[in-house]
Amino acid sequence: MFKFFLIIFIIIYVIYKISTFLIKTFIGQSVKNFKKNSKSKNKGILDEEGDFIDYEEVD
Repeated sequence: MFKFFLIIFIIIYVIYKISTFLIKTFIGQSVKNFKKNSKSKNKGILDEEGDFIDYEEVD
């Protein structure tokens, strides 16, 4: 009887570990895709230009 419960427990534990691994990878891929697609499509004037420098007149 103990062997039966041990085998059942091991089977349930293995299924649990596999399912949590698959769920984590699925959520990870979904988050990556969401971050990749959620970038702003509207670009500003100074995008990809570096830092803004205010040049003042020198006397």
